[in-house]
Amino acid sequence: MRKHHLITLFFALGLVFVVAKAEAENAAKTEIEVQAVEGKASNAYRVTQARICFLMTAFDLNGITGNPAAESASKAETRKKPVLAAALSTAVPGAGEFYAGSWIKGAAFLAIEIAAWVGYKHYTDKGNRLRTEFRAYADDYWSEERWEERKDSNDPETHMLPETKTQQYYEMIGKYNQFMKGWKDWEPGGPNLTPRRDAYESMRHEHNDQLINASRCTMAALTNHLLSAMDAAWTVHKRNRSIRTALGMDARMAGAETVPCLSLRVAW
Repeated sequence: MRKHHLITLFFALGLVFVVAKAEAENAAKTEIEVQAVEGKASNAYRVTQARICFLMTAFDLNGITGNPAAESASKAETRKKPVLAAALSTAVPGAGEFYAGSWIKGAAFLAIEIAAWVGYKHYTDKGNRLRTEFRAYADDYWSEERWEERKDSNDPETHMLPETKTQQYYEMIGKYNQFMKGWKDWEPGGPNLTPRRDAYESMRHEHNDQLINASRCTMAALTNHLLSAMDAAWTVHKRNRSIRTALGMDARMAGAETVPCLSLRVAW
C-alpha cells in the first residue's frame, strides 16, 4: 500500500513540475487556461475555455482527507497498540511483528526462537547421554572399596566423599588427587593422572560443555523475547506515524467559475 502511495506521489509531483515549468505564475497555485477555436465566422469567434487547476495543499499534520470527522474515525480504526504488540512478542517472539504487519521481521524472530529451543533440546539430550556414559565409566574403573584399601594416613583428606552417588560424588573422584588411588589403573609411584582418570575427566568436561551450550540457547531465547517485544512496540509506533498520501479531485471556485482541481495531500 505504501508503495502505491509513493508511486502516486511521484506521478502527481511530475505533473505539477511539468505544468509549473511551462506556465509558472506562482508557487502556491498554478492555473492554465487554454482557449481553443472551434469555428470561425466573419467577425466572431466561438471559444471554448478549458481550465485545469493543479493544487498542492499545505502539509496537513492531522490527516489526509478533506473531512476531519471521517478522517479521525478512519485513523482511530487503523491505529494499533504498541503495548499489545510488545505483550504478544513477549509471549511468542514475532507475534507482535505479525500484529504490526511486519511479516519478514516476525518470521525472523520466530525462526530464531525455534532454533534456540531446538538447540537447547539438542545440547541437553547430548549432555544427559554423556552423563550416563561417564557415570557408568566411573562405576567400572573407580571403586570406593579400592580407594579405602590403598589410602594411608599420609594421604591428604580435604574433602568428604558423599555416601550416595550424587553429582558431587562423581565430580570429586575425578577432580581431586585425594581419590586417585581408587582408579583401577593407579600404581604406586605412577602419575596422579592415570589414563583412566584422564579419559573420565575428558568425558565429564564434555558433558559440562553441552550443558553450558544448552544454557546459552536459553539465554538466546530470552534475549530474543526481549528484542522482539521492543521491536514490535517500535514498529507499531512508527507505523502509526508513517507518512500517508492521498490523490484526488476537488472542485474549487476561481472567480465566478467552478474548476476541477487535482489535489495531493501528504500527512505524517
